[in-house]
Amino acid sequence: MTSLAKDFSSSAASQNARTKPPASPSHKTTRDCPRVTLRFSRNDYERLRELADGMALATYIRAIVLNEKMPRQSRRSASSVADKEVLSQILGLLGQSRIANNLNQLAYQANVGALVIDDETRAQIDEAYQNVGVIRETLITALGSG
Repeated sequence: MTSLAKDFSSSAASQNARTKPPASPSHKTTRDCPRVTLRFSRNDYERLRELADGMALATYIRAIVLNEKMPRQSRRSASSVADKEVLSQILGLLGQSRIANNLNQLAYQANVGALVIDDETRAQIDEAYQNVGVIRETLITALGSG
């Protein structure tokens, strides 16, 4: 290394030391980490993706090469953000409609005798109330909240 390069290198290092605190080993930014680039054939790449089973390829390769424990995978939801927004809106509308509450009140009034209906109508009200509950639970599950 030339003396000019050494001066520049030591000057840059001392400048960096003054302007930012040293990174702790447990809190590195991507700028602090050297990069390694690999090229794979299309077939090898596809095989690697299968082996990684949804894990980020860089994480998978690092764990395999360095013989580290595989990090716990966090699976992405199969539904998109737009799908979740629509499901949330439907769940909100279901709650605003008060249909479940109204059906429950009809069933209660029928059970205490204040509303004269036959057994078939009572069964239909109960079934509709249960169906609304199933719809609600299904939406909550689809949103990943249940």
